[in-house]
Amino acid sequence: MTKIDLHVHTCYSSDSNTSLTAIAEQCRRASVDGVAITDHNCIEGALRLREMGTVRVIVGEEIRTACGELIGLFLERLIPKGLSPMETIRLVREQGGLVCVPHPLGRRPFSSRNSLGTVADGHYFPSKPVLSRNSLLTDEILGQVDMVEVMNARTAFESTWIACRHLADMNELIPCAGSDAHTLREIGRATVEIAEFSDAQTFMAAMRKARLSGVKSSMFIHFASAYAKVLRSKAC
Repeated sequence: MTKIDLHVHTCYSSDSNTSLTAIAEQCRRASVDGVAITDHNCIEGALRLREMGTVRVIVGEEIRTACGELIGLFLERLIPKGLSPMETIRLVREQGGLVCVPHPLGRRPFSSRNSLGTVADGHYFPSKPVLSRNSLLTDEILGQVDMVEVMNARTAFESTWIACRHLADMNELIPCAGSDAHTLREIGRATVEIAEFSDAQTFMAAMRKARLSGVKSSMFIHFASAYAKVLRSKAC
């Protein structure tokens, strides 16, 4: 089995100072076999870390669409930011990549009193609370994605994790997990443990039987991202 953290940022993201050279050592400390590097609107760091060969890397990108963020995995070329969600998904698919919705219900608690919506005749009808959190969560868009991030270590509320899992189940999407690490010590706080894979297709097959685990980070970890923006390292 292989343990992967599917949401990791490096110093190629504007809100992180994590160096590429330190990631492999942190993975060893955290007993993580590989990482998906998902820098904001950038794949250069992921490509460079893969070339270094110090740790297993899935090249990804957290892409700012016109309506919110999507993650593309198994990429070789940059996906431009600011496109429509459907155009973004199309460009990921052109590369044979996979699409994930990260932190779908945001960082705040999602009360159990809030409805997630309904499913009828094979279509998902999101509730107003869902759409107010994330306008990407429509039947059209969710019908084109592969995975929903149900464990994001930077989302500190159990109620939100539970709601995200229900959202994935309602839409028959594969649940996944990632630390959303912007600092070194966050790597490995949320992972998937899966059978060996070699490409996007075998990864998806393995994810259908994945074992997810996660530990929530402190809410105060977000201050580290703000701090990183102020004290950007000149060298990455």
